[in-house]
Amino acid sequence: MFEAFRAPERIPKSIGSQRLLIRQYRTSDAGALAKLMAVSYKDHLKEWSPPSMTTATNEPEARREAREHILTTLYKWEEDTDYRFFITLRETGEILGQIGLTQIVRGVSYSCFIGYCIGLPYINRGYATEAVVLAMEFAFDILNLHRVSLWIGVGNEASLKIPEKLGLRFEGTVLRALFLGNGWKDTHIFAMTLEEWIERKAELKAKFAP
Repeated sequence: MFEAFRAPERIPKSIGSQRLLIRQYRTSDAGALAKLMAVSYKDHLKEWSPPSMTTATNEPEARREAREHILTTLYKWEEDTDYRFFITLRETGEILGQIGLTQIVRGVSYSCFIGYCIGLPYINRGYATEAVVLAMEFAFDILNLHRVSLWIGVGNEASLKIPEKLGLRFEGTVLRALFLGNGWKDTHIFAMTLEEWIERKAELKAKFAP
């Protein structure tokens, strides 16, 4: 029964649309990641970021933190536990943000979480919505998972627009479920299963990630 959900032997390092490419991290991206966080964290991402977010204030320390973060994600990629990507413009390669398929479980639920952020200079252009569709395609069509979930803090209105636009199923609210910013946040849960993806893939790709 679970043969269809077997982990693939070869996993591509990117997936894209006409406009975007989400691709595996590279150690050479440390400088670009540090710069993006420098202009985005304090006034944009801080309230809704986990404690692990790169937050150094001086450039050498920020680059070191960014490189360590990248190395950790590459290790988890090889372990089939997390697949994290930079969201980039296909035409120029410019890094716009990050998206990840994390806490992958096989053998019981064949599931993962999707989390994302867009740098402050690139918000309100549909990049996150497009990247989420690409991430779901990667999860279902490449990693052979059965379910993806988006956990979004109550009050994070910008992020909550994405599952609303995509028509993802709302499953409820859990209390104090995520530690974001400076405290525990109540969290809305949205999800999609493989059966729903098969039914809606063509629609979602055509509308949001052609």
